[in-house]
Amino acid sequence: MAEVRLTGITKTFGATVALDEAHSVPRQVVVHHEVGVLLDRDEAKIHYVKNFITPEECQAIEAAAAPSLHKATVADGQGGSELVKSRKAMQAGISVPWDKEGDGNPIAAVSRRIYDYVNDATGYNLEEAGQEDIMSIQYEGRGLDDDEPDRYRPHCDGQCDGLLFKPSGRVATMVMYCEAPSVGGATNFRNVGIHVKPEAGTAVFFSYLGSDFITDNRLTEHSCCPVLEGNKKIAVQWLRMGVDEENPWSSFNTLGVKYSETLDQ
Repeated sequence: MAEVRLTGITKTFGATVALDEAHSVPRQVVVHHEVGVLLDRDEAKIHYVKNFITPEECQAIEAAAAPSLHKATVADGQGGSELVKSRKAMQAGISVPWDKEGDGNPIAAVSRRIYDYVNDATGYNLEEAGQEDIMSIQYEGRGLDDDEPDRYRPHCDGQCDGLLFKPSGRVATMVMYCEAPSVGGATNFRNVGIHVKPEAGTAVFFSYLGSDFITDNRLTEHSCCPVLEGNKKIAVQWLRMGVDEENPWSSFNTLGVKYSETLDQ
């Protein structure tokens, strides 16, 4: 199993718009990140990005999520979702306040950074309209002797069958680590031998759609290893292709079928 080793690549990915304090006008700030390119295929990429999310941004996400936290679910394979015994994490979706981006809102700031990075890495040219909320997910370690520790078993975030992409589906994921457990909680991509140990402030990006619109064939299937001691807090952005204001992500079930179409059947 391969542990993460950074390639030494310094990657520049787009620009962040901020306000010039002296003149109150937009200015561009180019952000550099050290990126470990762990897998680089047309249909599947995995990157490990250092210093991607700040403590302030993590705190803002967790504060916004706190009133709505509920038990995490998984897709049930029939278009819905379900609770499973092995997953004890709490989660809550957070709507991005894009209207406050110009004011320096920390959630909008990290969200813009996500889109800049993903589009630079993939060329997908994804836009924020119709996309999923940021998901705050919190795992709790209950000790080394826990017989059923908090975990998330192997799964794909989107279509990963090596077939033609179904529009509106997920095509990329950004997992941002806000708090790392002392034992356990790694992100494991078992089919490519990549094992990422979480570190606060870092992120793992992965995409699963090729330029020919053929999806990854399980290379980015991944799991959250058991969280044994300490807490694991992450913020996740799943990104879709083929959604917009008129056809938002919430109008599709977990199989990618519009709810309106299922009612007609």
